[in-house]
Amino acid sequence: MQSVDLDFNQEKLDIPEQRQTFPKSLRMTANCYPKRRFLGTREFLDNGQRGAYEWYSYQEIFRLSCLLSAGLSEIGLKRGDKVGIIGPNRTEWTVIEMACGIAGIVLVPIYDTQSAEDISYVCDDADLKVCFSSLDRVGKIAHVKSKFNTVVVFDDRVDDRAYIQETLNKDVLPQFTVFQPRSQETFDQFDKEEGIFDPAAPNKARPQLDADGYSNRICRVRKDKNNFFNYKIEQKWVNVFKKQQQAVDISFITNTFWQLVQLGYQKHYSYDSNQVYASNVTIPVNIDETSPDSLLSLVYTSGTTGRPKGVMLNHSNVCWAAYALNKTRLLKEERPMNSLGQQMTDRQEFMLSFLPLAHIYMRSLQGVQICNGGALGYMHGSTNTLLADVQELRITAFILVPRIIQKVYDGISTKLERSSFLKQALFKKAYAARLKMFKAEQIKIQKQFLTSYNNKTTPKPLQFVNQARLNYQKTTSLVFNQFPKMLGGRCRIAVTGSAPLSQTHGEFMSICFNLHLIEGFGMTETSAHGTVQRNDTVNYGQIGEGVEGNTKLRIQSVPEMGYNVGDEKVLDIGGQQVKAVCSRGELLIKGPSVFQGYYKDEAKTKESFVDGYFTTGDIAEFNPVTKEVKLIDRKRGIVKLSQGEFISINQIEDAISKSRFVEAVFLYANRYHAFTLAVVVPNVQYCTQKGFKSDENLAQSAAAIKMITEDIKKTCKQYQLKSFEIPKVVLIENEPWTPENGLLTPALKIKRPACKDKYEQILTSIIKKLEKIEGNDVGVFAEQVIKTLEEGSNLSEVESIISGQSGLR
Repeated sequence: MQSVDLDFNQEKLDIPEQRQTFPKSLRMTANCYPKRRFLGTREFLDNGQRGAYEWYSYQEIFRLSCLLSAGLSEIGLKRGDKVGIIGPNRTEWTVIEMACGIAGIVLVPIYDTQSAEDISYVCDDADLKVCFSSLDRVGKIAHVKSKFNTVVVFDDRVDDRAYIQETLNKDVLPQFTVFQPRSQETFDQFDKEEGIFDPAAPNKARPQLDADGYSNRICRVRKDKNNFFNYKIEQKWVNVFKKQQQAVDISFITNTFWQLVQLGYQKHYSYDSNQVYASNVTIPVNIDETSPDSLLSLVYTSGTTGRPKGVMLNHSNVCWAAYALNKTRLLKEERPMNSLGQQMTDRQEFMLSFLPLAHIYMRSLQGVQICNGGALGYMHGSTNTLLADVQELRITAFILVPRIIQKVYDGISTKLERSSFLKQALFKKAYAARLKMFKAEQIKIQKQFLTSYNNKTTPKPLQFVNQARLNYQKTTSLVFNQFPKMLGGRCRIAVTGSAPLSQTHGEFMSICFNLHLIEGFGMTETSAHGTVQRNDTVNYGQIGEGVEGNTKLRIQSVPEMGYNVGDEKVLDIGGQQVKAVCSRGELLIKGPSVFQGYYKDEAKTKESFVDGYFTTGDIAEFNPVTKEVKLIDRKRGIVKLSQGEFISINQIEDAISKSRFVEAVFLYANRYHAFTLAVVVPNVQYCTQKGFKSDENLAQSAAAIKMITEDIKKTCKQYQLKSFEIPKVVLIENEPWTPENGLLTPALKIKRPACKDKYEQILTSIIKKLEKIEGNDVGVFAEQVIKTLEEGSNLSEVESIISGQSGLR
């Protein structure tokens, strides 16, 4: 099979020994920045609302992780054992991961969205005897509780603790907690000492703090005579939280998070807080016993068919991904200035932790923050309150997915449509001015790439990533100066992945917020590592270049799908037409972040590698001028829709083909949209039996389209397809597909690239119409689609149709 290695001319990285495992990396940062914020949660106020973020420091989280690690040993866990975890992103989640890493215990995340059957399978396959769970996820594992010897519930948050102390067996409850999070004002004082003070705008509603850095408005626990914190909270707070919580069966809970921490503490220290608060405290566990080759986690992939597969990731895999991204993309500012206009010695990076920690991407990002001494604040609710958390946290880097960007775009567009004519006119004029400058920058960068391509050199990457992406005209700031405040006022870089970003949405986000927006690509099997765009990119819908020289990318021809490494294409580069070889084929990847194999499945592991390269199953195209990769198809017929759901093209086409009306079917789906479309060649003989004439133009028959569409929908439901898998629109093609017209192979299999080339234009046109129609129904819209074909007898004439009136209004 022909293949080509992609050359990005990237330098190789050397990862320091102290960054090769999570325990060592955390220790190193805790030693360098002991008083810096690390993990933050929004405080509980006496009015039932959530307030500012309160924080644990790096030193506190490191010591807490060591104590929990010792506690895990006390309940019989040993190096190599596996424990499950289910719950939203919280302090406990991160500390548990660090503690397991210290103890050499393998963490196995359980997804909220997994079926009861899959959860049971994961527990059996990984042989889980211990499981950690948040209070609100306990019900998800109730059906497998008999499999566990130990079930540990999260109890760092006071709302959960209020429920637990009223419900759980008193013998299980700990007596004290070693640490408690402290206010942002406390950490502001630490920041002043380090020269990184960057205060938020004064908040008159913030209460006065006591000597310990707490406020009486904040629900907190009191210190005892030995300077520890009492575990139990006051009854008045218990009564407040009772009104907000639903009853949960926690009768099978055996331990709490803080109880295990207490076990670890009591094993190694006396009841004297000075022993753990002192700067020179002796750590009771051996951090260095965990090696880079130690298994960090089993991450079960949520495949579309068959059982989940356990992806084995070592510390070295995930730590490499974290170190490389931090080193090459999360670049420093040239002259960091705080909100008071004062220059700082450095800027601490702030990220919101809202992408699920059960996925490896967020865990890699945790590693990024540890590498740079950054702060992670947890989302307190759902994506509906995401921007409120972003504003409160004042993020410097936004890690998100295209659907969040689309929500921002839609929200701003809707608000604009409801504003006055004058405001709309001002916005459009200012946006047009910025867009013109953005496009000029795009052409400038593309010409630089073209010059480098002709001279066989590589453009220099940015050395710094400053807050302002471009120096737009000051007059446009009158319109756009409020936009950065929506993200807290200091966000300078955003990274998106999981699905491609449209050029329109990418430009909108970059222009309105004036930040660096880049896309990346990675998989569970590659520790969410692989490719990412340059920080100065202005082209969206691509996945960028190799992150560093240690990671190798290869494209291998897939001739049966019509993709070859020698494929040529005419590229538009800065307004110039350039004919170049744009290799197309399956994307392969090899490097330090690639997983060790599938757990208990040597055959699948062997099948997934070629010459040491992992076969991603993604069909990619390489642009040799911009040196960027673009994903264009899936080899195995699996596509991730824009909302993150995976679908199997083959499965859906198989289900549709079961309809007696269907002779052949081509399903159209991609990562840009949340639904599917289908082109169907009807079974003329069966249609005749149902009363249609043998020579009737079924593509223009309202009755035929309605009957065929409804039968396909019914058939899909019979085969238990999900709503997003069932085609939203079915197009009827009168012309049969044959090897002679190039739409079938000699073996009478559909040639997907040929069908895509033939029908993509009309399907894209229909998608644009769909996006403007709210509450559309498959059957109703299918009838409207007929109007698209009014000027032609079949879909082969769609070019003339689309260029004229489509009838879809």
